[in-house]
Amino acid sequence: MKFKLASSLSILLFSLNGLAENINIKAKDGFNLSASYIESSTKSSKGVLMLHQCNEYKNMYNNLAKSLAKQGIHSLAIDFRGYGESVDDKYSLKLMREKATSRENYTAGVREMRTEHWPSDTIAAYKTLKNKIGSDNISFIGASCGGVQSIILAKKHQPKSFTFFSSGMNDTVLSDFAKMSHIPALIIASQGDKYTFNSSNKVFLGAKSEQTKLLSYKGRGHGLPLFKQDPKLEGVMVDWFKLRAK
Repeated sequence: MKFKLASSLSILLFSLNGLAENINIKAKDGFNLSASYIESSTKSSKGVLMLHQCNEYKNMYNNLAKSLAKQGIHSLAIDFRGYGESVDDKYSLKLMREKATSRENYTAGVREMRTEHWPSDTIAAYKTLKNKIGSDNISFIGASCGGVQSIILAKKHQPKSFTFFSSGMNDTVLSDFAKMSHIPALIIASQGDKYTFNSSNKVFLGAKSEQTKLLSYKGRGHGLPLFKQDPKLEGVMVDWFKLRAK
């Protein structure tokens, strides 16, 4: 009986591995950021910080995070301020859209939120993941606008590697990345996603790291839909993070 009980308990504990822990992260100004933390199935000091694209939320990485956990890599995905569950009466895309007096007014409000708060919000998320795993062995993945935020974050806290997932970059961001292009980067873009694909080529050609890779697709897929277009893409990302986290 004791053996059966212990065995059942072990199975239960094992089954909990890979389940998301919903946590709140206190931002610099006291704002509550919603995050999902998935602990690896083995004792590890490796992590991935996940930054979503601007038409999605943190849950776009759920499957990838579970796959990483099975390979001994922790992950933390946040909802950017104003998105998903990181909202309040002031910072909410829905409320900002409803209250806006014009399209220009709405755009200005969103831009202010992204430039004034997101950089410090991502620092808070990075520090949370670092404290949880007890290490700075952390890589970044950023989809679309999340890729830009990962570069801004890297000015303060350099990662083990980048993954730019359909991340278009203007000249200013490209210049910032040039200063850290010795860091390996996995660059993913669709050829029909013109702005993203063109800037991705610039990132790749200007990279100093010989480990940097460019993965291109036909069509116009942008970020999340590429997981459906290529069922093997998730595995490619997992392998990338495994190699970089050594």
